[in-house]
Amino acid sequence: MRHVHPGLAVLTVACCAVLVACSPPAEQPVDGGTSAVRTPQAEATASDDGDGDGDDPAGAQALEPLTAPPATWSGLTLGPVTLDVPDGFTQVDEPQDTTARLTTWVARYGDQDGARAAISVARDLDPQRDASGTADAALQAERAQRGVDDDASSALTWPGADAAHHLTYLQDVAVGGTRVSHRAEWVYADLPDGTQVAVGVLAPVDLFDELALHDVLATWRTGP
Repeated sequence: MRHVHPGLAVLTVACCAVLVACSPPAEQPVDGGTSAVRTPQAEATASDDGDGDGDDPAGAQALEPLTAPPATWSGLTLGPVTLDVPDGFTQVDEPQDTTARLTTWVARYGDQDGARAAISVARDLDPQRDASGTADAALQAERAQRGVDDDASSALTWPGADAAHHLTYLQDVAVGGTRVSHRAEWVYADLPDGTQVAVGVLAPVDLFDELALHDVLATWRTGP
């Protein structure tokens, strides 16, 4: 039997939620690229500065391109995106049809049973929302399905992207019968060729800092 670590499964499911969010349901019209349905909680946290009140060691941080990653890191290409990563990450999932409209690539950290961190790249060849709208829809979906805390969202200027948006939040994941706090962090980007990508990282908060996943995400770029 193939065992999938809960954290990896959550990131894979979240990535699928991102792709679904790119296509708004018919009964939820789109206004200005964002979902027309906004909960009171979404309105209250839309301008969250990400400081948080807890003891999270991997608190929400602003994201800027990291052009000089550690020399010990190496490039990892997941579909249309390449990131610089520390040793230990291996690609574990890729689409059977790379020409399909919606495609996902996933890499994990550690061995099969010990994988506790993951990186995911989703691509939409025909996005129905802009990067900001997709980020907003994805956050609403995560709130409704699994719950989030300490979320922060902001627009980005990113090399090689027409527009980009950063999203980060905490989320409890069941690991061995215990609820473990994980940090998830995403960049959604509209590319010049008309496609859209969502690049995400996820790990328990202590491992998130240990692997410098915030900096890993800051290395993403299109192409090899």
